[in-house]
Amino acid sequence: MRERSLNEIMSLGHVIRVNDDGTITEPVSGVYAPDLLMSVHEDSQILDDDERDYIAQAKRQGWRLERGWTGQYGYAGVCMHPSEYIGGALEDHIRETPGLWVAITVETDDDDEDAAGWAVAYRES
Repeated sequence: MRERSLNEIMSLGHVIRVNDDGTITEPVSGVYAPDLLMSVHEDSQILDDDERDYIAQAKRQGWRLERGWTGQYGYAGVCMHPSEYIGGALEDHIRETPGLWVAITVETDDDDEDAAGWAVAYRES
């Protein structure tokens, strides 16, 4: 039987636990994804200060946002492009790092109904 990919397992907001032996436990009861809101400017631009605040919101809730996994040219922050997925090196990293993991949408404070992308959050269990 084929092992399910993390992209299949980690639907947005669905917290998983990576155990010491690399196995995945899900769902994880009593643990919730961080509730975050990214500030944007009138042109829907996200500035460095906005991203730092977003990271601080996650930290206050006990989560660390992963950075540097996006393939977006010239950007190594926490926001993944909607076309990206949990696979390859990112999937390996998650499977090799025991703890709690969740993919979240990057919701913004503008009137646009579309998320700015998504992010991956980690918390020691």
